[in-house]
Amino acid sequence: MGIPFKIPFTAEAAENAEKASPALPEAPKTAPVEVEVSESGHTERKLSSSILIPGHPDTIPYLAFDPDMLKAMYEQANYLRRKDVKEHTRSGISKDDMLRTVELLQNVQLLDPSVLLTTFDFYGVNTDLKKDRVRMTGYYTPVIRASRVQTSEFPVPMYKRPDSNVPNRAAIEAGALEGRGMELAWLRSKKELANAQLQGNCLVEFPDGKRQHFGFGGSVKGKGGRYVFFTPVDDQVLGCGFFPLTAGYSVAVDPRYIPIGSTLLAELPNIDPSGKLLGYTYRIIFAQDRGGAILTTK
Repeated sequence: MGIPFKIPFTAEAAENAEKASPALPEAPKTAPVEVEVSESGHTERKLSSSILIPGHPDTIPYLAFDPDMLKAMYEQANYLRRKDVKEHTRSGISKDDMLRTVELLQNVQLLDPSVLLTTFDFYGVNTDLKKDRVRMTGYYTPVIRASRVQTSEFPVPMYKRPDSNVPNRAAIEAGALEGRGMELAWLRSKKELANAQLQGNCLVEFPDGKRQHFGFGGSVKGKGGRYVFFTPVDDQVLGCGFFPLTAGYSVAVDPRYIPIGSTLLAELPNIDPSGKLLGYTYRIIFAQDRGGAILTTK
């Protein structure tokens, strides 16, 4: 059996959306089809009750495939086939379970509600947020002006990760990497560096007009907190599993609770440019990155 997670979704994208958020999400425009699930179709697993709750949605609307979703599934399946991907013992969901989920989805010709509800096992994500919801946010690729050499205008180094003797954040900020040739570019401010580290990637624009895309190049934890390094990459944005992310389908999670490689069913808000909540829509999305700014109370 596959194992999509059901993640109810609440966004704080705008004050208007918060005010408009109903006690129960509005029904999608596509009429949902109610399907009863046989108990015999459930696969018993030793799950952490503090993280996942067995259950299934009462209804699911018809969902459409598109090229971006197929791309996200392809990248996820390749990631889960890698031998270096470890098991996520805390949740109780195995790597084979997650791979089987993606493979089953890849073989489904139509995301028919009856097919989804009878083919997959569903687990709700246990949350302490009000109304039993989960927050998700979008992220982007910041475009940053930079220099190849240090100047008075560009004094802040953006580092690649050393092969050995990696200092902690406090030491790095005190100058521990100076003189080791680790600088990839020089930025105007620590704020710009921090934003790039938060997003895990950036597009750097040099004075001659040339651009270079830098992605997540590893990190180090210790005194001073977590420090993110960068590495030159192609135009594709890479997640923490070092495979390309897909706009609209890749989501960052706290991997202590939701494994990288999980398939998620989320109810997403449809918000107009002014921040007004227009309604909700279902989408299958994929846990493919780690959220650097995620805070949890568990």
